[in-house]
Amino acid sequence: MALRTLNYGILKLVGGLLCLTTCSILVSVWISTTNHARKQVAQGLDIGQNIFTQVLASRESQLYNSADVLTADFGFIQSVASQDKDTITSVLFNHGERISADLMALLSFDGNVISSTSTGLGSNDPFPAKELIRKAISSGGVASILEIDKQLYQVILLTVNAPVPIAIAVVGFEINQALIEELSAITKLNTTIELSHAGGQNMTISSVPNNELINVYDSVKLELDILRSPFEREHRFFSKRFLLSELEGRQVWIILSEDINQLFSEFNLLQLEITFITLLSIGLTLLMGAVFARNLTLPLTNLEIMAQRVARGDYHKHINIQANSKEIDNLAIAFSVMQENVCSREEKIQFQASHDVLTGLYNRYQISTIIQQKMSEQKPFQAFGMNILGYRGINDVFGYQIGDSCLQSLAVRFMKLGGQAARLGGGELLWLPDQFINEKALLELRQQLEQPLEVDNTVLNIRFSIGVTCFPDDAEDTQTLFRRLSIAVDHARREKNLFQAYRQDLEENYLYRLEVLNELKQALSSTQSELAVFYQPKLSLNTGKISKVEALIRWNNKRLGFVSPELFILVAEQAGLINQVTNWVIDRVIYDLRQWDQIGISLQVAINLSVHDVTNIDLLPGVVQRLKLAGLGKNKLAFEITESDLMKEPEKAIEQLQAFRTYGFNLAIDDFGTGYSSLSYLKNMPVTELKIDKSFILKLDQQLEDQNIVQTIIALARTFKLEIVAEGVENEATLRLLNAWGCDWIQGYFISKPMASDQIQRWLEEHGTTKWIRNDIEKYRYKKYA
Repeated sequence: MALRTLNYGILKLVGGLLCLTTCSILVSVWISTTNHARKQVAQGLDIGQNIFTQVLASRESQLYNSADVLTADFGFIQSVASQDKDTITSVLFNHGERISADLMALLSFDGNVISSTSTGLGSNDPFPAKELIRKAISSGGVASILEIDKQLYQVILLTVNAPVPIAIAVVGFEINQALIEELSAITKLNTTIELSHAGGQNMTISSVPNNELINVYDSVKLELDILRSPFEREHRFFSKRFLLSELEGRQVWIILSEDINQLFSEFNLLQLEITFITLLSIGLTLLMGAVFARNLTLPLTNLEIMAQRVARGDYHKHINIQANSKEIDNLAIAFSVMQENVCSREEKIQFQASHDVLTGLYNRYQISTIIQQKMSEQKPFQAFGMNILGYRGINDVFGYQIGDSCLQSLAVRFMKLGGQAARLGGGELLWLPDQFINEKALLELRQQLEQPLEVDNTVLNIRFSIGVTCFPDDAEDTQTLFRRLSIAVDHARREKNLFQAYRQDLEENYLYRLEVLNELKQALSSTQSELAVFYQPKLSLNTGKISKVEALIRWNNKRLGFVSPELFILVAEQAGLINQVTNWVIDRVIYDLRQWDQIGISLQVAINLSVHDVTNIDLLPGVVQRLKLAGLGKNKLAFEITESDLMKEPEKAIEQLQAFRTYGFNLAIDDFGTGYSSLSYLKNMPVTELKIDKSFILKLDQQLEDQNIVQTIIALARTFKLEIVAEGVENEATLRLLNAWGCDWIQGYFISKPMASDQIQRWLEEHGTTKWIRNDIEKYRYKKYA
């Protein structure tokens, strides 16, 4: 049997869509008719409000004309002036009958009734609206709505002038049930007048029966909506309420009400018809949809069940769907392929989430989870941290491909050891053995791991610095274990056997270094004087004069006291602050050079640079610019860099140092003899001096081996036409030997200890004629200045 296409099923859905379209049209008609009714009601209420206000305005105009005629009558004015009450009363009655007024009265300026036609206002009674009297006196007249003796009046008050105001005439029409019924007949709306007192009883006049007044009040708060109009019978009124008058805490409100049941009667019938047609259409649509869904949704439901299984991670159940169309059959096939692909990708993602992509070892996250599980079991275990020494150099020299292959080969070796191994990053590895490793086993382990590697015909000799921590002795949580293991590995690099088990004092030293780092950051960012530059003179053995000094940074911290330069310089290099330290030293040296220049002292200052400074391309332009701003020549500064730093990145160092030489700065290799520079690099180094490390000089007069080394270095320097500086000279015997061998410069405590910049002038004046090499046995001793 041939499968039917999905289009066949879609054709059966058209009828349902037509039904929905019809419903949409009918609903639109429903909404339109209801909105029309709403607008009609609102418009009718607005018209009713206008008619009501116009009627009252007409009555007010009639009152004004009548009152104006009365107050302009000469006879009335004379009777008021003469206080003839009988005549006044007669005039008020006669005039009131002529104009059909319900209220006629004459008031004195003090608010008392002089005469009145109403029983509610007796002679000498106080008028109930003092505010109206004040307004009438001030403006000559005023109109308002007023309650007198539980009756509501529309009144106007005009002053009686002879020619100045002498009294106030009051004329009013009663607002009663008859008026309300008349207004309701005119506006075709139910009318309600409500007089509310601030603290008294309300008064209501309405064309609506009393039993329906509560519906009128409730309807004021209601809004017409689509669902309410045809189906809700409880609220038959739709009302509009507005304020007519407000006087002395009395408010007169007008409520106009429309009987919406009568208005919506035809609309309701139409909407019921619409509702019936719509329900019929929906029923037909549902019936058609059910038939269509029976053929379409069953296989889709089965696919949904399979999708939920896949979502739960069940990728292995075979998909078997009885499709009734080609499209669904194709969908089932595509779903089966997708299931297989998702299964494959999830396995890959799970592996990548827990493993290092390059080596296949666990990553930091997964090894952390494993360590937490081991800790939760409360079973002791060891954690070995291993750092490949010179791994960055392998990448730089041989390329990253060789470096990656090296890591992959090492990962294979770790996998053969058993336990769990992880790559934390770069050349940092972590290994958790299945059992405790003693010293002998560790030596065998190191031998296995450090076997030479051959990668792409390149033989690599690998060495590890190894640190170890133990649970629970050294750490009780994962974060602490990682931190202390890192401390042990870092310390192992400085040990001869490249191994260090964690000890408490290592972390104390680590915390001290952190404290040094924090204090150094504050010292560099503040204007305090904790940091200082001391200067140690260099003696020229050719001239016997002092024309050079070396700048040495010193630091006395308020909290830490004196901090060794070897320590905080190393911390600065590791924390990336060394460039800031060097810039600070350069600024201070240039400042001191300017001070010396002003008093006639001419010295060249040698500043020590680290490898980070040499590779900083912004350093040289900055130095040149600062010298220019200070008005100093380039011969005022020289620079020294240690031999070991030069050999870390020799090609880049040569390039940068050549730029210094191009600008005319003297350069020296510091601590020469302690590193591993080759002659091929040395001959290409753009340096002018070799500075022999003080470890060869301190006991030069006693150690024959040191003498041989020093003479060899001096001969080597002569071959490369370099000057020689010997540091660490502490006695005259050493000085004599160096002088005899042709050393150019000497530096050490025999000449002078490092001193502050303000001591240089005094020292030079005192030792300007000193003969440092003497024939007698008297030794020169350094005098310390406070």
